[in-house]
Amino acid sequence: MKIAFINELFLPFAPGGGEWSTYYLAKSLAKKGNRVIVITPNYGAPRHEIMEGVTVKRFPFYAKLQKNNIFLGNFFYTNPVWYFWSILMYFWYLRRENPDVVHIHGKYSIPPIFIADIFLRKPLLATIRDYQVICNYGMCLTYSDKACSLKGYFLKDFPQYYQDYVKNKSSITLASNLAFAIWGRISSNFLLFFARKLTVVTLSGKQKEIFLANGFRKVLVIGNSTDFPNQKSNIKKENIVIFAGRLSKGKGVEIIIDSLSEFFTRFPQFKFVFAGEGFLKEKLLSMSQTEKRMEVLGQMEHDKLLALYRKAKLVIVPSLWPEPFGRIALEALSQGTPAVVTDKGGLPEIIKNGRWGVVVQATPCELLSGIKKALKNNIKLQKNIEKDMDKIKDKFGRAICEKYLNLYRELLK
Repeated sequence: MKIAFINELFLPFAPGGGEWSTYYLAKSLAKKGNRVIVITPNYGAPRHEIMEGVTVKRFPFYAKLQKNNIFLGNFFYTNPVWYFWSILMYFWYLRRENPDVVHIHGKYSIPPIFIADIFLRKPLLATIRDYQVICNYGMCLTYSDKACSLKGYFLKDFPQYYQDYVKNKSSITLASNLAFAIWGRISSNFLLFFARKLTVVTLSGKQKEIFLANGFRKVLVIGNSTDFPNQKSNIKKENIVIFAGRLSKGKGVEIIIDSLSEFFTRFPQFKFVFAGEGFLKEKLLSMSQTEKRMEVLGQMEHDKLLALYRKAKLVIVPSLWPEPFGRIALEALSQGTPAVVTDKGGLPEIIKNGRWGVVVQATPCELLSGIKKALKNNIKLQKNIEKDMDKIKDKFGRAICEKYLNLYRELLK
């Protein structure tokens, strides 16, 4: 089978877990004897290359980027220039490649692919890895499965976003962010209009519930996949606890901050490491000046981050918002490391509570209690993960690939 993957970002430009999930799936499909072609904008890489059996074709784009420093705003992918240019490029490449199925992995490519497919007539599906097609900010989804109304968007979501994510507050930043909020609402509704017309894959049962609550009809659940080491690591675990991801309130970083003093009192022999970028980085760096058992590493290359998980005793994923999946928790398991996660979104669907880690409520007190429990039973949790590794590999590896192949076959009927 010949499958075209469509994504706005792809390796080596991979700022988040979505790009790695796409890559691992493409590689798995290629190993099964399928031909996978990734079509993506070119930010400064070879126009054509092959990565472990996956063909990558990059079309000209108006922005150039540095690897691991990729934070383009959504305006780059929601303006008329993007839509006009991407329709032409996707049509040209898809007509030339003539795949059996077109699998959209980037939400901003949904409208141009849908329009190009009016002429191409190919089976389409989209894996959607966040909630931006439902609400531009998504803060409303922390409290309800149903997205906010227009009134709620401007009276609740926007003020909360401005408070939590805008550093230099002034009349100028207020006006500019309000303009972006208006544009964001329009662009989300535009994406929603096209996304509802497709077969949509979500990453967890909770994400599916939210999509169904917001007017989607054909929604399936297929989780993310990842790579697993070929053999058990001989690296000795160190007294390290890790948070990796966006350093923001929604990811639960403030819960950790509120817990750190008590954490270091209870566990004086442990170091707490933060890996990532975000709004709260400066605050964390300031705290690390007086607390030497705390380290802020910034954005890390993927391989180095996996190596850090491998030697840590615990990974923390304290999200406040309903995580569509929770790739950090899966990557921790892949390296034999237990995780403490909150009961938000898809996280409890990854971590078996009490066996591979601990699931807690999203409060500082509960988080500390979960960390204490996970560290007390750390050896047991590690051994459980080792015993269950074949099941984990099947659930988040082989089974993911097979589910997608079955879906492609259904679309081709």
